Amino acid sequence: MQRIKKGEYGYIKSQKKWAAAKTALLFLVSLSLYLSGYITTGSNKNLLTIVAVLGCLPASKSAVNLIMYLRAKGCGEELREKVAAHAGTLPALYDCVLTTYEASYEIPHMVFRGNNLIGIALDPKCRTASVEKHLSEMCGRNGIKDVNVKIFTDVTKYLNRLVQLQELECEDTQTEAVLALVKALSI
Repeated sequence: MQRIKKGEYGYIKSQKKWAAAKTALLFLVSLSLYLSGYITTGSNKNLLTIVAVLGCLPASKSAVNLIMYLRAKGCGEELREKVAAHAGTLPALYDCVLTTYEASYEIPHMVFRGNNLIGIALDPKCRTASVEKHLSEMCGRNGIKDVNVKIFTDVTKYLNRLVQLQELECEDTQTEAVLALVKALSI
C-alpha cells in the first residue's frame, strides 16, 4: 500500500491507521521488555524495567499524535466529489488541520490561485477570522506577500468561488511556497 502524502485526499484517514499501529507497537515493545525482565528475575527491580519505562516516552508521544488524528474528520467523499467538479485543475490541498496557540482548525479543502488562498471549514463553530488572520500572518513571516486568505463556512459559496478562481487568468509565482507553508502548518 502506497502511503498518502500530506495534502492529498485521504491523508487523515491514512494517518489514523499508521498512528494507531505505531502506538500499539511501541506500547507492546515496552510491555514485552517489562514482562521479560519480570519473568526472568521475578522482580520489578531490574534494568529491563527501566528500559521499558523509558520506552513509554516515544509510545506516549505517538499516542498524542494518534489522539490528534482521531479528533480530525478529514474531507468526506461527498465534499470531495463536489469540489472536484468545481475546482478543475486548481492547485489544492485536502485534509488540513491547522494548529495555533489558541485552537485547532480543520480545513478539509484549500485552493490557491492568483494570490487567493481559500478554504472550506465545515465546523459551524470554526472562527474563520482567526484562521484567516493566522494564515495571513504566517505568509507574511515567511516572505510570501499579498496573499488574500478567505475561509468559507458555506459550501455553495465556496464552490462558486472555486469556479471564479478557475476562470481567473493569472500567473501564479507563489503557488509552491504557499502550499508548502500550509502543509508545514498542518498536522
